[in-house]
Parts: sequence; structure tokens; C-alpha cells
Amino acid sequence: MAAWKTGLASLAVALLAGIGAAQACEGDKVLFEDDFATLEPTWGAKSEEVDVAGNKLMLTPEANYTTWVPSTANLYEDIDFCADVSSVKAVDPDHSYAGLVFWYADDDNFYAFEFAANGNASVWRRQRGKWLKQMNWQPAGALKQNDGAVNQLRVVTMGNEADFYINGSQFGSIKGVPPADGQQIGVIASSPKDAVATYSVANLKVTEPSKDQSGNTQQQ
Repeated sequence: MAAWKTGLASLAVALLAGIGAAQACEGDKVLFEDDFATLEPTWGAKSEEVDVAGNKLMLTPEANYTTWVPSTANLYEDIDFCADVSSVKAVDPDHSYAGLVFWYADDDNFYAFEFAANGNASVWRRQRGKWLKQMNWQPAGALKQNDGAVNQLRVVTMGNEADFYINGSQFGSIKGVPPADGQQIGVIASSPKDAVATYSVANLKVTEPSKDQSGNTQQQ
């Protein structure tokens, strides 16, 4: 599926600040991974907004627009999903952002875990084509700020719960509504009103979550 975009007017949701710590994608069984040596067709066609360079997926939304790119490689149940996301040129750190898409059913129904180069992070739900705050923008202590900083984002979904991590530190969690017939994953980025921002994604990986006796993901 090709990249989709929408006006900047909406996205933003934060979480509780850094509690706990965890390694990236702890599951033993790899379900999907991409080193972005090439732009695989499951990410859609190459465009001015979506391309690959230097083993990174490059996202360059038009000014005042948000672009999200779902992967059509697989459908998943529970996932441990991580990637290295970098602000290459945020332009306006307060009004541009990037992150991971999860619980994706279609372009009008999915969730997104995002960060901005100003040190804040958030989570949103897109439902029936409208953006709904799940948690407000909020400072994330583990987040590396400014252009060039690489932040490892991680989303772990178990049933109707999703846990979020930044650079190994737990940022928070929400309860949501996963798709009944399995989820897709993806990436998302936004440019500020009057300029074009660029973000990169590398080392993207999806594994099957580990479980302890209580059914929670294992922490290390």
C-alpha cells in the first residue's frame, strides 16, 4: 500500500515518563525484519516522501502534512516491534515528529507511537479517519533530542494492551482496540506548517513477545 498523508492539524499523545527498562525486541522468534538495503514493494512505491538511502527508510512529508506508511508484508497478532528512528532535519522541533504505527487495520484505523525532537513523546489513535488522543504529549526523559540523535522506539502489544519504550526505558502503556483479524505495522512522520522535515528509520524488527507466568512481557 502506498504512503498516506493528512494535514498536520492533529497527531499527539503522551505516556507516563520512564519507568523500568527493557532491551529491544526481546522475543526469540523473528516475525519480520528489514535493513532497508532496498525499498521493498510491501512499503509501497518510491516517492518524494518515501525512499531508502544508506540502509535507512527516509520519510520526508510535505510541509503541514503527516505521512504514514504501513507494511503489507504480514499480519500479526501480539508483537514486540522496534526500530531506530532519527530526526535528520526536524526544522521545527515543536511541530514535527516521527514514530511507529501499530494495530493498523486500514488508513482510517490504527495507532501511532511518536516522538518530537524537542524531547516529548505521545500516542494517538486514528479511528474512522479522525485523530483521537490516547495520551498527551509529555516529556520523555530517555529521549535523545535534536537532529542527528537516534532513538530506539519499541512497542509491545499483548491482547488489548500496548507498552511503549524509548531507548530501553519504559515510557508508558495504554489499553486499546486491536484489529480483530490481525494487525499490520508501519511508520509515520510529520512536517511543520511552513517547512519540510526529514526522518529516518533503521533496524526495523518484529518479534513474537515473550511471556512470563502472569502473561506479561518479560523485563530484563
